Amino acid sequence: MSEVDQGLGQRVDAASLVVLRVALGLLLCASALRFVARGWVEDQLLAPSFHFHYWGFAWVGEPAPWLAYTLLGVLAAAGLALASGLATRTSALVALLSFTWIELVDLTYYLNHYYFLTCLLATFVLVPPRPEADGRVPQWKLALIRTQVGLVYVYAGLAKLESDWLVHAQPLKIWLARFADLAWIGRWLDETWLAYAAAWSGAAFDLLVVPALLWPRTRKWAFAAVVVFHVATGLLLPIGMFPWFMIAGATVFLAPSWPRAWSITSRFELLGRPHASPLRLEHALGKLAAALLLVQLVLPWRTLLYPGSALWHEQGFRFGYRVMLVEKAGLVEYRVRDRSTGRQWRIDPAAELTPMQVRMLSTQPDLILQYAHHLAARLEHELPGSAIEVYVDAFVSLHCRPHRRLIDPAVDLAREHEGLAPKPWILPGPEEPPSC
Repeated sequence: MSEVDQGLGQRVDAASLVVLRVALGLLLCASALRFVARGWVEDQLLAPSFHFHYWGFAWVGEPAPWLAYTLLGVLAAAGLALASGLATRTSALVALLSFTWIELVDLTYYLNHYYFLTCLLATFVLVPPRPEADGRVPQWKLALIRTQVGLVYVYAGLAKLESDWLVHAQPLKIWLARFADLAWIGRWLDETWLAYAAAWSGAAFDLLVVPALLWPRTRKWAFAAVVVFHVATGLLLPIGMFPWFMIAGATVFLAPSWPRAWSITSRFELLGRPHASPLRLEHALGKLAAALLLVQLVLPWRTLLYPGSALWHEQGFRFGYRVMLVEKAGLVEYRVRDRSTGRQWRIDPAAELTPMQVRMLSTQPDLILQYAHHLAARLEHELPGSAIEVYVDAFVSLHCRPHRRLIDPAVDLAREHEGLAPKPWILPGPEEPPSC
């Protein structure tokens, strides 16, 4: 252990961390501007009359229109400040708070890379990626940030070690077939063998790319594979800015001094002043960053606490870096009964929710439960003296399998509670193989 401590205490060039900081800041700024330019402030934050909340974060409200645009402007400015090295810790904190507020407004739009960026920004707040007076940083800082980036790949690979991905090449068969009409390459994308090749190579890539990046002999080839992999997935799949964030993140695995060979860092070192915090404070904040990593390392394994396939019931599915792993289609309709009068009627959630909200609701049990509670509260307010029961008919297809019930239709969801315990009202998933 003393040798490990000595190794982590050694000082290394801060150049790679500087480049990562600059790239992350610029990408955050671009993402904020992209969010505004595409009209997502209106569509995702302001237009919905109801927002799905993260468990325990129902208190996070929808910002007023002026505040929503202000938050995106603050995020863009904080990204530029972070890139320039201006008050690095404060810039990262402002970016973290504004980004997290936007992220928490509606659970519908959860993405793995939003979670990753939140954790990476939190790490930057605790362990700012800035050089000290000698242009170096302790080895443990570099190790922390490398681990933060690397666990995304490792857990994405581990999640692929299941039958649908490896044995049936799902959902890649579905996704690749959608591009069969592309010129030149379309006819290949509909080939079964290519789906299997992509499935197995994708799992191998995620599991092996981190050690390959760390080993000097394979480093340049591994980084080239990172670029090719993420550019290809970014062009074929609707995953937004995620590929560019991961390419930027992968640079931290290169030799710490790699930017100096390209005369990159000499320019960036002019941005922001070298800084050294009190040693005791740095160690304390480093321990907090390590604790954050420990939480991320433990969270994905909570799916083992729930019976059945997490692809089906999705309990413990989020915050596990299970990247692009599921293709589901669902139909959902609510049956409402007023116990005080015996009246019964049906409600289509599409009458109130946006198309995106309906699509995500139709396959995710916790969203189905949240909306049931919302319906019960709303109807009991609109109908004084009523006692509302809410049942649901939800049918889901997982990876081309026939639709089957997701929720027990005899359970009054208005009386069920969200929490960490297994949900007995979620029916068992399919056992038959995919049908396409």
